[in-house]
Amino acid sequence: MKKRVYLENIEKDLQERLKDPEFRQGYEYELAVVRLAQRIAEFRDAHRLKQAELAAKLGVSQQFISHLETGRSKNLTLQTLIKIASSLGRDVQITFPKSAHPALKIR
Repeated sequence: MKKRVYLENIEKDLQERLKDPEFRQGYEYELAVVRLAQRIAEFRDAHRLKQAELAAKLGVSQQFISHLETGRSKNLTLQTLIKIASSLGRDVQITFPKSAHPALKIR
C-alpha cells in the first residue's frame, strides 16, 4: 500500500534535501530555468502572439519556442534572449543578488 503524500510532507522533504549542496545547486538552477521560461511565455501571451508567430519574428522554429517555454531548451544564448526580449518590447536585465549560499558552484 502506498503511503499518502501531503503537501506539507513534500515541503519538509524539500527543505531537508536543500541541505545537500549538490541538490540545492541543481534545484536552484532548474528553478531559474523554469522562471525564465514562464516569463517568456507570459510576455508572449501579453502580446497575443502564438508560438509560431514569435518564432517567425525571431527566425527560429515553433518547436524552439516551445522548448524555451517549457524549460527544455539547452542552447539559449544571451544573444537569443536579447532578441526574444526585444521582439516582445522588453529589455534584458541581469542582476547578481547576494546569495544565501555563496559556496555553491555554477554548472
